[in-house]
Amino acid sequence: MLLDAHAHIDVKEFDSDRDQVLSRCEILIVNAGVDLTTNLTTLELSKRYRNVIPAIGFHPEFIERVEQELEQIKALVNIAPIISEVGLDYFWIKDETLRKKQREVLEIFMQLGQAQNKPLIIHSRGGMREILDLVPSYGVRFAIHGYEGSVRDALKIVELGGFVSFPPIIVRDKGRREIAKHVHEDHILTETDSPFMGPDKSRNEPCNVRITIETLTEIRKAKREEIEEKIMNNFRRLLGPHFSSLGANLTNR
Repeated sequence: MLLDAHAHIDVKEFDSDRDQVLSRCEILIVNAGVDLTTNLTTLELSKRYRNVIPAIGFHPEFIERVEQELEQIKALVNIAPIISEVGLDYFWIKDETLRKKQREVLEIFMQLGQAQNKPLIIHSRGGMREILDLVPSYGVRFAIHGYEGSVRDALKIVELGGFVSFPPIIVRDKGRREIAKHVHEDHILTETDSPFMGPDKSRNEPCNVRITIETLTEIRKAKREEIEEKIMNNFRRLLGPHFSSLGANLTNR
């Protein structure tokens, strides 16, 4: 069984062939909402497709309109096993007041994760140090999606018990391949961020995690089956009690 720990299969790029895309391989897919509308769509997709796991969040890029949606999104967190997509984005957001608001909103989601014992899958484009400073205060289980930082910060993520998630873009990203050499296999996840972060410039899709696994297998000189099994076990640890609470719907997919 494959794992795509972070995707956006709700977007229009999949409207013409979503059924086919989601049935190309045996895979669990975490679909992350980025605002109120996509969170609601994500919940609907999880009802329609047995291999889609809903994640509820608010993307930091949209911080200017967070006040209009936050309370409704917080209510939706109650009915999903994962909080995502949340985090900090200093690439698109330059204004320090808005960056401060991003940090405040991330803390709100960490508080929810702590209270409900739910993991966060976190977006970071800049702000990694702030994220790593916040995590110990709340003791949440977490993963950094599409990680592109330093080896030092990757090892800090591992030290805090977190997970580093690798997308298929790793095949054309020397920095990510270097990080994959240093992160212990007990702290690795695979994702696609579909339709983004693919092995080339074409539309990415969930089953492309096989490309990430092939790359990890080469880097780590391991067997493909061992890497797949380890990644699924890591995902179970990330979800914690919410993996077993999903019961047969997850384990028998």
